Amino acid sequence: MREAGAPLTLDEAISKDLSGAFTVGSSPILTFGINSNPVWIRLSVTNPSVDSLNRQLLIENSWLDHLDVYFVRDHQLINKYSVGDSLPFLSRPIVGRFFSFNHAFDVGTTNIYLRVETPDPIVVPIFLLSSAAVAHRETMQGYSYGFLYGYLLALLAYNLLIFIGLRHKRHLLYAVFIAVFIVTNIAYTGHGFAWLWPENVTLQRWIIPVLMLVYGVVGLAFAKHFLNTRTNFPRAHKIATWACALFAALLVMAIVADKQLYALLDAFVFVTFFSVMMLTLGLMSCYSGYRYARYFLFASIASMLGTGTTALSVWGFIPFNDWTYRAVELGMLIDATLLALALADQLRSIQLEWKLAEQLAARDPLTALNNRRAFLEKVQPIWSIAQRSKRDLSLIILDIDHFKSINDRYGHAAGDLALVAVSKLLADSARDGDVVARWGGEEFLILLSETKLEAAIIMAERLRVAISEINLPSGNNHITLTASFGVAYMDQHATLDALISEADGYLYQSKAKGRNLISSKLG
Repeated sequence: MREAGAPLTLDEAISKDLSGAFTVGSSPILTFGINSNPVWIRLSVTNPSVDSLNRQLLIENSWLDHLDVYFVRDHQLINKYSVGDSLPFLSRPIVGRFFSFNHAFDVGTTNIYLRVETPDPIVVPIFLLSSAAVAHRETMQGYSYGFLYGYLLALLAYNLLIFIGLRHKRHLLYAVFIAVFIVTNIAYTGHGFAWLWPENVTLQRWIIPVLMLVYGVVGLAFAKHFLNTRTNFPRAHKIATWACALFAALLVMAIVADKQLYALLDAFVFVTFFSVMMLTLGLMSCYSGYRYARYFLFASIASMLGTGTTALSVWGFIPFNDWTYRAVELGMLIDATLLALALADQLRSIQLEWKLAEQLAARDPLTALNNRRAFLEKVQPIWSIAQRSKRDLSLIILDIDHFKSINDRYGHAAGDLALVAVSKLLADSARDGDVVARWGGEEFLILLSETKLEAAIIMAERLRVAISEINLPSGNNHITLTASFGVAYMDQHATLDALISEADGYLYQSKAKGRNLISSKLG
């Protein structure tokens, strides 16, 4: 029975009950929607045994502001409790996130009258169980929430670490999005009042609508950054931004005016807008061909279905049970998982792009050999080890003879063919551990690990002969090549530059002697 005017006393409620004002409930769990008048509920409990039975009355709802419970027998009040979120948490007769009351039911019939008043959606899941059954139910719920929070916290920590390491803002926003959902869930399931702010009834009064709004704002911030809506969908970006500001302003006004109902309506409408906006952005991104849009779209659908199912069950439009009430959590698990996969895929693509960019930066674009920078980076640790361990190390430097004449006579395309042919020969001839590079222009370097000077000269001679056998077609002509070599051995050189400088000096000796020669300190 809903109160129509001034609050009723217990005697007045019993009188109305006897006059037929109460109606029989039509569902196992009673729901009366948001902004309902205070509701009176009567349960008749019959004990057919010969002894009294101890049972626990459990009202499995954590957000009721005022709950009065009366145990009545033969129209006489036996016991009364007044509880609710408007009172400190520790004032409850049984400390727990729901409202519980122990009672010894005598033989015969005992009537239980409940008066429920709250601006929140009135949902009254009522259970009459043994203490052991209540404890088992709480344990199983604890396991499920432990899995939920543990899974989400793992995703949060992983993405937070990625942000700390790489400074990708999208991972920070995702971590904050997960964190806000966890705190919001902790608040409306009663865990927050039980664990974090048990004496702060003012915070308990406003925390749920505030967190609902923050959850939507952070979710849209993540979506805008992840989908780059500022560039791709500027109109939708502005709508989302202004909507967040508008609903936030309305919530602040409701709090300042002490209108809890308006704050709740603002939060529920905004969460609805948030779900629709996320779905819309996902569809727009899919239509535009954005690579990661499918992840986002399916995540938004899962979240929207979960949120919608929970909202409809709480408002009384569909049956309220464990599955419909906690559908938002299942939707969030799917949502968070798909978004995490999208972020991982996106990160993997970025890493591949970085790796490709690094490879391109380290390679000569024409010959695919190491460029000067890559050569120095790769050779430096080899040089350091050789110096410390007194290992053999030799360097060959070579230069294609008369390369400018080839370009002038046959064209730059022919010159490029010559460079590619020599580069392929050098790369194919190098051993594992050797480092080959195009040093610049038509000049090449080969660092030979574990190689004495004599062996390096032998290898240079093989390369000189092989280069002289290269025959490149150019129109009706054929281009033949030769190269001059300088070979140096790491002896008393203090630096790698000194070794390269010595080999370069021998190269110029080969050119001065007539080219197509090898020079070293051995001659």
